[in-house]
Amino acid sequence: MKPAAILLLFLEAASPEVPWSEFSLSIEPEAGYSSDLVAICRVRVVNHGSRTWPGRSLRFEARALEAGVVVERAVGRFGLSLPPGGALETLIAFSAPYRRFEVAPAASSGDSDGSRRRSGGRHPKRAPRGRQR
Repeated sequence: MKPAAILLLFLEAASPEVPWSEFSLSIEPEAGYSSDLVAICRVRVVNHGSRTWPGRSLRFEARALEAGVVVERAVGRFGLSLPPGGALETLIAFSAPYRRFEVAPAASSGDSDGSRRRSGGRHPKRAPRGRQR
């Protein structure tokens, strides 16, 4: 491995906890999208601080509400980098056509929140159709 790559991995692992007081999060239904089956929302983060942050370290929990009660949760994160004064957006989906939403920073406990991560980057092989025995 190249020394620069090792240094980058070390710096990323040693990065401090995200100071969420320097960010603002918002969520709204995606404009121009309508469905009777799902809800698609745009989540936006704005950096009011003085440091650039990797988007993948900015994890959030989006919640769908009905009558003030949380009925579904979805965890997401952003991509790219978020410079001072900059903004990032991402889309998140819910399994029903809810109308009210809220968003907050996700718990920073690594991947122990139940998020799914696929290893290897390849799908498992499946038996070809027509040759099932």
